[in-house]
Amino acid sequence: MKQHQNGFTLIELVSVVVILGILTVTAVPRFLNYQRDSHEATAQGAFSSFRTAVNLYHSQWLVDGEPDFNQDVDYGEGSVYPSSTGFPIAVDQLPINSGTAIRGSDCARLWRALMNTDLTVRDHGRSVFPSEEPIVAWYTSDPSCYYYYTDGYSLGEDLPRLNYFPLTGEITVTSDSPSS
Repeated sequence: MKQHQNGFTLIELVSVVVILGILTVTAVPRFLNYQRDSHEATAQGAFSSFRTAVNLYHSQWLVDGEPDFNQDVDYGEGSVYPSSTGFPIAVDQLPINSGTAIRGSDCARLWRALMNTDLTVRDHGRSVFPSEEPIVAWYTSDPSCYYYYTDGYSLGEDLPRLNYFPLTGEITVTSDSPSS
């Protein structure tokens, strides 16, 4: 009498494991590339939104008759004050040096005031990493704001960065590895 076997043979099981291993080796790098692409697209979308918000603010400043730096423009959350040239430079406090300079905390405040987004921002402080927030803001004395997108990136990698110059309204997007 012939016995009926249930299940798979050892050769069939080994074949399936080898095929799954090959699929994993080829699929994982593609999946990781999709994740990086999605983070880059999110950064680019957020940076484009910031550029649009700055341009809309400047347009509102022109419509309002180009008010001085000590008068807020009716755009964004809170009192957003213009630079001497009509681009947003300070939030909820008067700009310094007649609207020609920026405080360290102004960059993060500008992001929050101008952007209607779930992407949260924090001041740079001592280091970019680790960061619970996807956007880290910093300023320079020239004056300009840097916004690093950190979500999905690690220390030492080049990060997408938006550079905002409130005296000219110029916005550039680059990528670099922050010093800390």
